[in-house]
Amino acid sequence: MTSMRSTSTALFSLLFLLLSACAGESGDAGESEASGATSTGGSGTDTDATATGMETSTGGTGEPVGELRGVVDFTLYPPDAANDAPLLGIAGGYRMEPLGSESLFALVGLQLTLPPPPAAIDTIEEHAPLPFTWGKADTWLSAGNAIKLAHADAGEALACLYLADDAFPLYLGAASPSLAPECEPKPEVWQPSSEYRLVLYGGELFEDRIIDGKVATPAALSVSAPDLSVYDLPLDTALDLALAWEAGDDPDARIVIRVWDLYGQQTVALAADDGAFTIPAANLAAMSAGPGFLSVARERVHEVTFVAGSVEVITRYEIWGYVDLL
Repeated sequence: MTSMRSTSTALFSLLFLLLSACAGESGDAGESEASGATSTGGSGTDTDATATGMETSTGGTGEPVGELRGVVDFTLYPPDAANDAPLLGIAGGYRMEPLGSESLFALVGLQLTLPPPPAAIDTIEEHAPLPFTWGKADTWLSAGNAIKLAHADAGEALACLYLADDAFPLYLGAASPSLAPECEPKPEVWQPSSEYRLVLYGGELFEDRIIDGKVATPAALSVSAPDLSVYDLPLDTALDLALAWEAGDDPDARIVIRVWDLYGQQTVALAADDGAFTIPAANLAAMSAGPGFLSVARERVHEVTFVAGSVEVITRYEIWGYVDLL
């Protein structure tokens, strides 16, 4: 079985290069369902993190005044059974309504639609294969040229402005000649259990914001069962799936477990970070036999509010497993 992470990343890189010539040529767009093919936006990136001309805040920023809604996805994928090197995923977007995804990097960087986890702890949901619904292009907003997360010692990660499907402005960290070198993500910037400065470049949409004390990463995650170091690990969908990991002590952290087959049928669970969770066989029955995927993520969700609206920042440490669904 081929690693979806490796294949998707390679596919994304190819699409990014092939479509970069289309930047700025998008026409009118109505309702759209798409898998997340991409093209670049402007190539200039002036993102020096200084306080000049910016509003700076620490701690809570009060209730949002505007209708802006944003998501920033900051995910570390450590080495796994199919990939020797870690991958840092950073992506973001703004709309005048909920974005519909907490996993923007998976959507645009891995060509994978991941529905949000259940709202309640110890809950499991099943999802049939469906493309992401982008909605109307004019509900997606272009702010400044980047979103930045900065660590005091490890450096900074940029998600830079580009277009998805030639119509939808989003922000992504990627290695591409169409983007400034600073837009290439460096995995070492993601440090566990660490605070980050969030910088939102607003362009003409809102005044630039520097926000301290509101965003932190979860602790690293170690999964002991099943053994995700085994490639093509047999997973019998007629049996309950028992998972175990080293429990965390962060009250703001949560565990998200996903199982999906090659066709996109998904089972998603939200669990407390107490070290164990079981997915009943009944919740795996719709999976097709053959190659599949299992991911376990420790996440923190931060709601950052400011005068223009609110931005949800999801920091995530996500381990992938490559399974053979039986």
